[in-house]
Amino acid sequence: DGYDDIAIGSPFEDEGDSCTTNPPISAVTASGNDGNVPQNVLDNNIATRWSSLGIGQSITADLGSTKKICSVDIAWYRGNVRQYHFVIATSTDGTTFTTRQSSDSNGSTINSEKYTIPLTNARYIRVTVNGNTQNNWASVTEIDIFGPALSQIISDSGAVNVIYGSSGGLSATPLSPIN
Repeated sequence: DGYDDIAIGSPFEDEGDSCTTNPPISAVTASGNDGNVPQNVLDNNIATRWSSLGIGQSITADLGSTKKICSVDIAWYRGNVRQYHFVIATSTDGTTFTTRQSSDSNGSTINSEKYTIPLTNARYIRVTVNGNTQNNWASVTEIDIFGPALSQIISDSGAVNVIYGSSGGLSATPLSPIN
C-alpha cells in the first residue's frame, strides 16, 4: 500500500528528556490531615501544604483515567532542613498498588524534587511518608505527575508515520511516502 507498518505499543523512550507531559490531577485524597488538607498540594503555592502525623501517612493523586507516567515531582514542607523517607506506588484500580520507588528527599530545598520511576500505566499515584529526619510528620506542599511526550515522529524507509500518544493509548497515521 506504499506505507510501512509499525508496531504500536509503549511510547518510544528518549534518554531522559521525554518525561515532560504534566497530566492534570483530578482528585487527591489522604490517609489523614491536621487541617492542612490534601487539596493544598494542587494549588501551586508552596506556602500551603498537606500534613498528617504518623509513620505510614499517605497521599494519593487520581489522574481520572489510566495514563503512562514516568516521574513524580514532590515539594516537601521544610524540605530544606529535613529529609523525608517515602515510597511512591502506582495503581490502575486504586486497590492494588505497586512500589515504584523507595527513597529519601535530598533535604536541601523547598522546591519540587523530581523522582523518576520506570515508565508505567497508572491512574493512582500514592506517596507514603515514613517520617523525616526531625519527626514523624508527613508534610507535602506540592505534587505533580509527569508522563512521556505526547507525540513523536519516526522516519522509516521513506514513509513518515506520526505516533500520537494519549492517556488512551497510541495510534499511527500514515502520511504520503517521500519520493
